[in-house]
Amino acid sequence: MALSDGQSEEYWKLRDEMLTPKFQLQDYGGTLVALSIGIIIVSCKGWRRLKSPTSGARLLGLAAAAPILTVGAYIFDLLQSFNRGEFPHWADSMGIPLMGAPILLVIMLVWSGAHLAFVHRTYRSEFLSVAWSWRSNWWLLVIATVTAVLVALSAATGQYWYAIAGVAWLYFYVSLAASHRSTHPTQPSGKL
Repeated sequence: MALSDGQSEEYWKLRDEMLTPKFQLQDYGGTLVALSIGIIIVSCKGWRRLKSPTSGARLLGLAAAAPILTVGAYIFDLLQSFNRGEFPHWADSMGIPLMGAPILLVIMLVWSGAHLAFVHRTYRSEFLSVAWSWRSNWWLLVIATVTAVLVALSAATGQYWYAIAGVAWLYFYVSLAASHRSTHPTQPSGKL
């Protein structure tokens, strides 16, 4: 706290010298707990018996929950970084990056809402394994694969808050792909 504006280099040097692995251990511990809970939940049902949401209303709830979880993770990340002293006390106000949260939420709600167009009038709950086929919608498969990679990267770096939100998005995309394939079984892949 004795340092002042303009001494950013000294601040980072002092912080690096005093930093212990405590925060990394906390992050990886949280990731391990979240991963364990996820494995227990999935194991109780069985990997092959996982299904998409049972109704259109639940799918709509998932379409809203994924953006909310993502924005919540973003806010948590900012507040945690602030509490861990990752920003000098003379840095800009936390209000500036937090002001972007509502805009991010609206953009993500529009994104998830647009993807609901893959579900036509008839929504059917399906096993998620149905989604992984050459006859599935390629866009949903590609975006689900990218999301899975991002979830793995978040977990590998100990950012469990982003990994949890990513799992919600992954479940959303795979559920859409499974439902879309079940309602369009003869449609060639890559076409709506």
